[in-house]
Formats: sequence, C-alpha cells, structure tokens
Amino acid sequence: MNMANDKKSSYDYFELQNLQLDFSYSEIIENLKNPACEDFVKIFSILNLNDISSLDDMLLLFSHLTNHSTPIREVVALKLEEIYLEKYYNDEIKKQFLKAIIDINPNVCRAVYNVISKSNMLKEELELDLISNIKLLLSQIELQDKALGSFFDDAVKIRKNHAKNKKLFSLYWYLECLSICKSEKFNSEVLEILKKTIKFNDYTIREKTAKILANFENLPDEIFQIAKNEQNFYVKNLVYDKIKFED
Repeated sequence: MNMANDKKSSYDYFELQNLQLDFSYSEIIENLKNPACEDFVKIFSILNLNDISSLDDMLLLFSHLTNHSTPIREVVALKLEEIYLEKYYNDEIKKQFLKAIIDINPNVCRAVYNVISKSNMLKEELELDLISNIKLLLSQIELQDKALGSFFDDAVKIRKNHAKNKKLFSLYWYLECLSICKSEKFNSEVLEILKKTIKFNDYTIREKTAKILANFENLPDEIFQIAKNEQNFYVKNLVYDKIKFED
C-alpha cells in the first residue's frame, strides 16, 4: 500500500487560480450556502476567498471540507493553507479537521497536514485528540485481528483486505500529523502507541513511527532494539543517529 503518493486531483488547483471567476464576498457565501449551486461554481467561489469575516462563515467553509465531492473537499483544504484560522476556531472546526486528516483523498490529507504544520495553536489543540483517535483505531485493529488475522502477518490476503487497508490509511495520517504535533506532555502515552506501531508489517506505518521516535531524546530499550534491527532504509534512516551500533 503506497499511501505516501498523492493522487492527481480532478481539477488542478493552481491552473484554476488563473481562471478564477469574479465573485464578491457576499456572493461567495451565498454560493456556499446554496445546496443547488453547481460544484464548479462553488470551487471558483472558494478560490476567490481571501479571508473570512465571521465564525459562521468559517464554519460554512469548513462544512465543505467533509461530506462533499472530492474536488470541493480538496480545494477547501488547499484554500485553508492560505487563510488565517486562529481568530475563528471552535470544537466543530476541530471535528472537521480530525475527519479531514483521514480523508479518502490523500491530497486532502496532505493539505490539512500542511495547515496544521504552520499553526502552533492547531498543533496544541489537536495533539490529545490525535492520541485518543490512534488509541481507538489500534483497539479496533486488535479486535479485527482476531477475526481476520494479524496486521503483522505478511499474507497476501491480509494486505488486500479493504477494511484493514482503510484502517492502515487512517493510522498513517494520524501518525503523520502526530509527528508534527508531538510535545513532551504526553510522552508516556505516545510511547505506548509507538511500541505497537513499530511492529507493524507495513513499512509506511513503521516509517511514521520512526519519524515520531526521532523527537525523543532517548529511546526505550524495547523500541531501541527493534529500530536497531530495522531492515527498511527509510525507517532506519529516521532514527539512525539515535542508534549506538556498539550496543
């Protein structure tokens, strides 16, 4: 499963920017409010946004980050990289962020990751929720293992299981975002997660695990020994400077 490669969007965001239709701010808001408005018009409306004037309007924009067509979700996610979010933020916006982190379209996931990476407020706000969501996902994985086989099993039938691949995809992006949110406040909880994810068969999960481990001063011996014996270059490279090969 190659979750790191983004799929090409149905619309090229940067090409669309050069073709923008002109909408006033009030027209943009009315277009977004109108459920009968065509996707193409909504996309150009979103592209015309330069700022948000109220919490209600921000919530309206965020409502298009989920439960809409892929092109709309993607354009909203990309537009959020350009808009200052911190003056309008609440629990509903947090919920939308957490959903969008694991959108089925990797382009949306990557754009949301970029938004979070630029905001210390979002990193602080989302960290504990990411930890909680990862714990819940791991518990679901453990239950599914009992019925469908282990995530540590390299069997073809396991790798091709759609339900499991969907959970791996979500876990990948949760870990990716946790890697930029991680503070020292929740070290013990994060390490408990990483003790499990460092053992996953899928190297992309181990790679994101190693990316988080690189933030720790000292690796616990249990994880250290696994990292030391890691065969995948991309995973091992992330923690290479923490490994004392004479041990």
